[in-house]
Amino acid sequence: MLWLLKQGAGRFRGLVSCQGFDRYCPHVPESRVTALRRGIDRDPAATMEAFWRSCGAPGFAPASALQADRLREGLDWLIQWDAEDIRKTLRCPVLSLATRDDVIVPPAMSEAIWGKENLIWLPEGGHVLPRRFPELVAKHVLEFANSVSP
Repeated sequence: MLWLLKQGAGRFRGLVSCQGFDRYCPHVPESRVTALRRGIDRDPAATMEAFWRSCGAPGFAPASALQADRLREGLDWLIQWDAEDIRKTLRCPVLSLATRDDVIVPPAMSEAIWGKENLIWLPEGGHVLPRRFPELVAKHVLEFANSVSP
């Protein structure tokens, strides 16, 4: 979501956020991100496996698929990028899906970004809601897409 907001410059007819955010730090301490970065510097495979396990998706990708430089770049974005102003100026409908058991984007963070009244809460799904409940996510996305179609 952060990348999409930064690169899309608000050119959306509708926007779906599935456990997304407009800025990561200050909602989550920067030290958490830098610790993950240090782990990637030391042992990318073990670090990412621990991360995926915490998300609810152990074994998400093989070690051979990891690109440590791209992971570091993405973590730098989490620290540096802030698309809050872009999100606040959106003039399109937004669907925000979140879970109560997401340890990466905790409930308080989702509420602070999207507003309590604008979230559709799902009781579980970790940080991999579309992977754990693809049919449920697809149902919400299709309903939303049909509601914003011309």
